[in-house]
Amino acid sequence: MHAYKYKGYDSVGGLQEGNILAGSVEEAERRIVAQDITIVALLQVASRKAKLQESIPSPGSRVKGKGLSVSDAAAILQNLALMSETGVPLVEALEAAALGAKSPRIAYLLDAVKSEIIGGKSLSTALRNADGLFPPLVSDMVRVAEEGGRLDHALKTAANYLERQSELRKKLLNASMYPLVMLTISMVTVLVLVVFVMPRFATIFLKMGVEVPTSTRIMLETGDAIRSHPIWCLLGVAAAVGGIRLIFRSRAVAEAGSRLLLKLPVLGDLLRQLALSRAFGSLATLLSGNVPIMGAMEHSAKVAGVPEIRDALMRARTAVEHGRTMAEALGETKAIPASLLQMVTIGEKTGRLAPVLEATANRMEADVDARMKAMVSIVEPVMIVVMGLIVGSITVSIIGPIYSVVQNIK
Repeated sequence: MHAYKYKGYDSVGGLQEGNILAGSVEEAERRIVAQDITIVALLQVASRKAKLQESIPSPGSRVKGKGLSVSDAAAILQNLALMSETGVPLVEALEAAALGAKSPRIAYLLDAVKSEIIGGKSLSTALRNADGLFPPLVSDMVRVAEEGGRLDHALKTAANYLERQSELRKKLLNASMYPLVMLTISMVTVLVLVVFVMPRFATIFLKMGVEVPTSTRIMLETGDAIRSHPIWCLLGVAAAVGGIRLIFRSRAVAEAGSRLLLKLPVLGDLLRQLALSRAFGSLATLLSGNVPIMGAMEHSAKVAGVPEIRDALMRARTAVEHGRTMAEALGETKAIPASLLQMVTIGEKTGRLAPVLEATANRMEADVDARMKAMVSIVEPVMIVVMGLIVGSITVSIIGPIYSVVQNIK
């Protein structure tokens, strides 16, 4: 028999701590759950030698790399929330999630979380120590829930938040897919014409002594350069792309570009509304998870993605910290629409700020989705016309000299 220390919450949310004797961890979990206690931490009272061995850092805790995708993280949190709600011990729930993981690294990290819980750490601490497993938001919400005894609710709320983020990313990807495909086709078409088609006509022009226009000469020289030095051309393109990415990773350049986009007539309004829906959707999720309003506003500012909205929310956070209401603080920033301020005021007066913000964010997301679809329907014919102009200009560059030859023959 082994002695175990446990920490958990009973059915009414009261904190329960104690010791229990059992032959194994599984037996200890079953006996504690039979007392209608949701386990948060379970620690075997080990010998001094075992404690020294357990203090050695796990190799999995130092594993670096990409973590879960947003959709996969949401699915795991939903499963953990369901098992927690139905009374499955947390250690067994993490073990089941590790068995169903899509990659060995994720399974290892989930197993490391389980090991830390068995070692006496809280779930929020274990999640925070698992590098790249979940966003910091998840561990913050779980920490709040551990203090209030609503772990299943916190996991479900975090899963819903990640699902919202995943759906938003999918919508943005779908909206940009058609323009990207058309742009790629245009570039490939131009490359084939310049590199493979025009050189065949260059030989004809040279034999006939035709004087080619400047545009045709530039295209011919470009095609010759690409065919003569393909490796250097590829390296040049790769260096240019890398340089552009490096430049736009600079915070100053990124913010300047964002402010420039916001000034565009239609796209700017769409980006601003998208940032507002993202920020206030996050704020609603965090508030419904009982996260303190200061931390909720700070996180929603970070996920906004637009400097104007981010700075406005951070200024509002400072004003709320000094005693102003959220509606007053947001109104002073001059960056939040009046309709949204009105909903915040109603939510604060009725004591239902989180549900009101969630409904408002959902409506804004639906509006953004409809407007993105309308923009894509407009972009489609525009891209076709642009592609036609590009191919047409190259065709004219080829046909022009040929027409001159025919005229001279006459």
